[in-house]
Amino acid sequence: MSRSPVHFWPLVLLAGLFLALPVAAQQNNVQKDVPRLQWRFDSLLKAKTPQAQSEIQQGIDSERAAIRKETEQALTKTIQTAGSTPETTDLIRVLDQQRSVVSLLSQRIDSTKADLALLEKEEAFYIQKEKTGTGSPPPGLIMQTKSYPELLAKKAILSEQLAALQAMQNTQQERLNELQSEQQLRDLGILFTILTYIAVFFVVFWAERLIRNLLLNHIRHRRVRYAITKVFTFIVYVTLAFWFIQRIFSEFPDILTVIALVGAALIIVMQDPIKGMAGWFGLRNAVSIGQRIAIGDTVGDVIDIGILYTTLIVSRTMNAELMGHVGKIVRIPNQKMLTDPLVNFHSTSDFENVEMPIRLRKFDQYEQAQGILEEILQKETGDFAAQAQRQMDRRMRGYYFTQISPAPRAYVEVTPAGEIEFRLCFPAPIGRRRVVMTQITQEILKRFAEQHIELRSADIS
Repeated sequence: MSRSPVHFWPLVLLAGLFLALPVAAQQNNVQKDVPRLQWRFDSLLKAKTPQAQSEIQQGIDSERAAIRKETEQALTKTIQTAGSTPETTDLIRVLDQQRSVVSLLSQRIDSTKADLALLEKEEAFYIQKEKTGTGSPPPGLIMQTKSYPELLAKKAILSEQLAALQAMQNTQQERLNELQSEQQLRDLGILFTILTYIAVFFVVFWAERLIRNLLLNHIRHRRVRYAITKVFTFIVYVTLAFWFIQRIFSEFPDILTVIALVGAALIIVMQDPIKGMAGWFGLRNAVSIGQRIAIGDTVGDVIDIGILYTTLIVSRTMNAELMGHVGKIVRIPNQKMLTDPLVNFHSTSDFENVEMPIRLRKFDQYEQAQGILEEILQKETGDFAAQAQRQMDRRMRGYYFTQISPAPRAYVEVTPAGEIEFRLCFPAPIGRRRVVMTQITQEILKRFAEQHIELRSADIS
């Protein structure tokens, strides 16, 4: 439990104010009690018989006892009044106020001792003067009294006040020690509670992983396994989080004050996780499991979308030096989704456009070759074009323009070297481009061999 600076200082100032009042009262009592005690001390110094001195001393002792009792009552009333304020119900603030009370009592004791020290210097002057009959104050000593009886009266009053202050300090110090012991026990309880929460977290974490590895990962159907695993993990940790929050607020009702104080600092410290969660929220409707995306220089198929990271299997890379990454798993922070361009290859359809060049050896065979190529393309990829168009119509309904899927065609052109080159353009399912190209190439070689159409061997893909 953390202390609240909003309430701490008013309590200290309030305690200081109430403890300052007896100081003024003591000064008034000194002025009020000095004449009576001065008269009694003057009578004591002039008394000639032991009986007279004994009677006068009894009167002085009674006066001193009354002064001490009055001082104790004033201090007790003041401290009780300061401790009964409605803002001191919290143990931390009560402990702080108690420390302030003990500290202010110590200051008042030091001040009273200093006043007594000055009077003792004056007393030495009066004793010397009584012995010799003459004398003058030492240089630098400012006399606080005008006569020896007045000095004895003030010294007696300050001595009784000092005794009352010391007794009160001992009492308040004992109370402070008890409060500190109680606070230590409470701190140990808080530590035990924190350790309990940590233990519960690790037990839940271990149990969740055990159930996932022993049961859920053995579900054969891939989509069902993934969905059940995600839902199970989400329910477990959301339930744990709600239980933790409920326990924290029930045991530490002032935690909101702490959260308000450290909230700004937490936002600064945890800005990367916050950005990651914002990126995850943005990915929910933009990317799905199994889709191929490109983020930065990485192209891969999505196998998991977490709150902070998205996991891909790298399918290809823009950097030739990173070809060893193909087929590996990479985790990309979701915060990159907010800053780097994101390409979803499935945003319009599950097909990609492919171009395959073919060059003929003989110029007079291009018409026959074109007919064969278009027939092969229509046979192998005609259904792909129809499926791609249906997907584009459905997925782009929310946009102003709708893309048209190009039909498979064999385009012909003359190269600068005077050769005939065909550009075969056709759709292929994402991730099966090489398979489709291999099937088309095999069919082209077979049909061209039957019709004796020759290709430039260096240009066959």
